[in-house]
Amino acid sequence: MTSLAAKFLVIFDFDWTLIDDNSDTYVVEQLGAGDLMLSLRKELPWTQLMDRMMHELHLRGRTLPEIDACLPRIPLHKAMDRAIRGTAALGCSLHIVSDANSHFIATILAAHDLTDCFSSVHTNPAEIDSSGALRVFPFHSLGLPPHGCPLCPPNMCKGLILDKLVGDPRPDGLHVIYLGVGGGDYCPSLRLRRGDHVLARAGFPLLKRLQNVESGYKSEATVHVWDSAEDVERLLLGRIPAATGENRDNDFLSELPYTGQSIILDELQIDNCNG
Repeated sequence: MTSLAAKFLVIFDFDWTLIDDNSDTYVVEQLGAGDLMLSLRKELPWTQLMDRMMHELHLRGRTLPEIDACLPRIPLHKAMDRAIRGTAALGCSLHIVSDANSHFIATILAAHDLTDCFSSVHTNPAEIDSSGALRVFPFHSLGLPPHGCPLCPPNMCKGLILDKLVGDPRPDGLHVIYLGVGGGDYCPSLRLRRGDHVLARAGFPLLKRLQNVESGYKSEATVHVWDSAEDVERLLLGRIPAATGENRDNDFLSELPYTGQSIILDELQIDNCNG
């Protein structure tokens, strides 16, 4: 059997993908500052907004243990847990690329004993300052030159992160499976090749943008629609083992029947965001 570790790179978004909610808004709402966050939403970029909200929670007397107590309550479905553990057990290389923050992700992974399943986590850094407040900083520091991608927010280009994970030159026989939901997952989806796969969640911005074939962007990735953690489990664990044969690499997801209202979009043509 071919080594899956060298064959499949599996990348997860975090909010509404690995977990079934938005970790940022969940914590703020649970700790009683949802109205303020909503009022500031149009004034601040998201990462700066989250830093402001963590500072505001601290001023209101909310502690880090209270924040940490919220995080494990965010739904992480059993089927997603099985999909993660099973894919890691097969020898695939798993990574998280997320616009959440390092503290939230690390706390949730630890609560579910999933930390060791992932080879790396790429997200906005968070740290505790001298006053005990949680601070959140942009992944792409504001002090650096712009990352230059017009499709991505200033704090993070997930496409650049994907490029580093894939490597240059790209290893022969490597296939990327990218799971995402948001607009920030559009750029990396466009950088994938034939034989790669995007798992886009039904009803979320990523799928809507991928379906906009008039955008002028093209790529050779195959797009598959999912709606639940059970769909992800079937997509990953039902087909990856079968893909170890020489003739199954490019179609290891194509035979899976989708049980929801959306359909599998095979060989949807989208463009690379650099070209």
